[in-house]
Amino acid sequence: MTRKFIRLHGFGYLLLAPAVIYLVAFQFYPLFETIRLSLYDYSLIANKGMSFIGLDNYKFLITEDDKFWKIMWNSVVWVLGSTLFQFAVAIPAALILSAKLRSRGLWRGLMMVPWVAPVVIIGIVWKWIYDGHNGLANYYLSALNIIQENIVWLGDDFWVWPALLLTSVWKGFPYIALMLLSGLTGISKEMMEAAQVDGATAWQRFTRITLPLLKPIMYVTGMVAIVSSWTKFEMIWALTNGGPGFETSILPTYVYTNAFVYYDLGKGSAIATLSMVFVLLIVGIYAKLFGKEND
Repeated sequence: MTRKFIRLHGFGYLLLAPAVIYLVAFQFYPLFETIRLSLYDYSLIANKGMSFIGLDNYKFLITEDDKFWKIMWNSVVWVLGSTLFQFAVAIPAALILSAKLRSRGLWRGLMMVPWVAPVVIIGIVWKWIYDGHNGLANYYLSALNIIQENIVWLGDDFWVWPALLLTSVWKGFPYIALMLLSGLTGISKEMMEAAQVDGATAWQRFTRITLPLLKPIMYVTGMVAIVSSWTKFEMIWALTNGGPGFETSILPTYVYTNAFVYYDLGKGSAIATLSMVFVLLIVGIYAKLFGKEND
């Protein structure tokens, strides 16, 4: 029986082995180790070994850490704000690029430049743009008489979040636009022409034909955008380091601060675990709200 099973299925399992080994070594083991470390008091600079403390790290974060809930709220603003504004820009961009434009292929290619550029490089470039003294943002806004004095974009509690969200949208919207553009090319031209002949306006054609047909693509793309926005740790770190103070910290940056700046691996692991639960909760709510009609 064993030899027959190996003869029939052995080669298939052999082909699957590299993927399984990768998942176990680089996905499941780090996840297990993170959860395990979160149950210990483990600081690399405390000159003491690991001591099991159970759920005390979680209790401290939830009930005693005065920054945790602020950072949790920042995470919600970052994920939902980035995703919604990316769609707000990507939908009209996809509609424009699906029209008959001169050099349409060139414009489509240029649109993808922000998406393929490294996140850290984008963060550094936009940090120069937002510079409070010599940045291009202040220069052009002053030239247009929109502002009278320079704004310290990344140091002002009011302006720092709009600046971060603008950068995130600029980086992320091309992917969503590309996915929507692929959906637009699959919509029957005959259907649109028939609706136009029947007297439907451009807005009616968009809301009653185009948008409903794009919903499945928007659903999947939205889920990808939520996860990718969540993992843009490098962008916030390159622009603000989570500052001023902890004003722009989100859970991934808080993990880095605790684990690799303060070297508190126990607390950092607890934050990472809560971060994973948080993003799974958001994805679950998103799937519950929009998943049924897009199966």
